[in-house]
Amino acid sequence: MRLFIFLYIVLLSFSIGQNKKDKIVFDNKESYEDYFKLLEKSFKYLKVNYVDSLNESEIVKEGIKGFSKQLDPYTKLLSGKSKEKYDDLRRGKYGGVGIQLGMRRDTLTILSVFENSPAYSEGLLVGDDIMMVDSTSTSGLSLKECLKAIKGEIDSVVTFHVYRKLTKEKLKFDLVRSNVALKNVPYWGVNENNVGYIRMTRFSKNSDKDFKLALNELNDLNMSGLIIDLRGNSGGLLSVAINILDYLTDRGEILLVQKGKTNRSNKEWKSKRRPIIDLDIPIVVLINKSSASASEIVAGSLQDLDRALVIGEKSFGKGLVQNMYNLNDSLVIKITTAKFYLPSGRLIQKQDYLNNGFLTDGLDKKDTPFITKMGREVKGGGGITPDFLVKKEKLNPFINALWREKVFLAFASDYLSGNKDIDMPIIINDDMKIKFSKFVENFDLKYKFPIEKNLEEMNDYFSEINISINPISKNISVNKGNSSIMSDLNAYFKAYKKMQIYLPENRRMIYNGLLREFSRLISGEKERIRVGLFVDEVYNRAVDIIISDEYYENFGY
Repeated sequence: MRLFIFLYIVLLSFSIGQNKKDKIVFDNKESYEDYFKLLEKSFKYLKVNYVDSLNESEIVKEGIKGFSKQLDPYTKLLSGKSKEKYDDLRRGKYGGVGIQLGMRRDTLTILSVFENSPAYSEGLLVGDDIMMVDSTSTSGLSLKECLKAIKGEIDSVVTFHVYRKLTKEKLKFDLVRSNVALKNVPYWGVNENNVGYIRMTRFSKNSDKDFKLALNELNDLNMSGLIIDLRGNSGGLLSVAINILDYLTDRGEILLVQKGKTNRSNKEWKSKRRPIIDLDIPIVVLINKSSASASEIVAGSLQDLDRALVIGEKSFGKGLVQNMYNLNDSLVIKITTAKFYLPSGRLIQKQDYLNNGFLTDGLDKKDTPFITKMGREVKGGGGITPDFLVKKEKLNPFINALWREKVFLAFASDYLSGNKDIDMPIIINDDMKIKFSKFVENFDLKYKFPIEKNLEEMNDYFSEINISINPISKNISVNKGNSSIMSDLNAYFKAYKKMQIYLPENRRMIYNGLLREFSRLISGEKERIRVGLFVDEVYNRAVDIIISDEYYENFGY
């Protein structure tokens, strides 16, 4: 109880200390015991004299959150869903049925089924619509609310009422919730150039084992190079990142240095074993602005040791160490205790993501040069700067709308319900293309082109200053009489949007969207990821670098 009182009153201490008069009390001359007595005394006065009753547990939680906000963005209290996510990461498992879900036209739809999960064993399929969870209808619920209804105690039963569009059946499934292993290495394989590829989405428990399995399989195929895809990977467990580096680097290499306030916080990690793959096999790591923490450790360390080239966008810049401390069964406090430094000496942490001037000591200035093992220059200043800056292709607003509304998946599901003999490999034929063009007409897709937004802002501006656009339009409109410029443009964009499905520049992405969703329904998530690489410019650039002399030229060979 004394700990909770202390944590609660700390919040008061921050607010009390805001005026100059009270700052005299908090002059850093007080001992810990003096602070504690002061806080305990304040709490006693509140408890006895506050006009209303106090919800002590909620006040304690808000108090911890309050003083955490005065520090860095990563020191925080974990409770409820945030603690569950931490537990899932630490265990590498969660209590569920093993499905990935999404909303398709306000209908809860299965997007993927994990192998060896309850859903997989009972025969649930990608594309199945979940109409009810137990006795609760999913109609009108958000995705978050649906997920909450599905998760529960391990070994408890959850009932799905499903509509299977492929066979037009209504089905019922009783599923026993179990420890579902998180699939953080969802795909690996080699392409026609014998270049290996591993996608890793998170560094949770057992992810390193999955990575090792993938690496060994690709090595047995005598791959000519390896691409490690860490785009969108926000990090996870440090131990997993170190193990993965151990698989790829020579024994004895310094992989990472940690510096903190106490001797226990100062650590150095070195590779301990011989690498799984030969050191002359070229490696390229793909990152983007969402690659953070453990992803940056892997990418940055391999870059500093000249074991890999890095391609993509500059990473997030999170290089702080957090330790978890259990307060009780339902509360965990996460505290920043140290900073990470890569083998070249550069710091991963980016100053942009620090609050209130805390934790800025020792940060590299922007673009500070550091030297790799072989003498190449790499940039400091936070985050990992790629050797090759390649941005992901920006999708046309129309294509984005098709993905957002899950039109590709809806069409593939509808088409397969009447054409059950389609098998691998998927070929998008003329019949599919024609029917898809008509199918899209059923959707009221909401999207705008950038120029539309600019024109709307311009029109709003004219409206605000009481200038009508009609007099202007009379002077510049062609054969349109009294129609306004905005009316002309709105009519133009309406017609232009109807043409999007037929425009040559959209065909490649439409074709690949269909290919990916047919692959998902027929063969599963792995095949969907594989065919998605066909139009992935960052991936294809990495392949080109590996199979050409460009890779070795960057190391001075």
